[in-house]
Amino acid sequence: MKVGYLIRLEDESGVSGTGRVAQVVVADTGKAVVFWLGEHPSVIIYDNVGEARAIHGHQGKTEIRWEPDYKRAYNELKSVLENVSLLDVARDNLPKEESEARALIFPEKE
Repeated sequence: MKVGYLIRLEDESGVSGTGRVAQVVVADTGKAVVFWLGEHPSVIIYDNVGEARAIHGHQGKTEIRWEPDYKRAYNELKSVLENVSLLDVARDNLPKEESEARALIFPEKE
């Protein structure tokens, strides 16, 4: 699922206004739902986000700004870290000499 906003840069019709005028949700199926905000809220379902953009884009005067997909980013990071041992990373990268390790952990105060 993808979530974003229709941002109207210029209002040709004088109905929607400018700024965030609608929320956009794209389902895993590809269907797009536009939730219009403002004085006349409504909901419209499109077969895909391209249709919504073609109808409401007004030749670039309205754009879709997507929200970051934090859940996806988290899951990708989690899958990478599942194969990493922090103990191995530390063992491979920390100083081998005790005095060097102590200096790293307990730096002298200036």
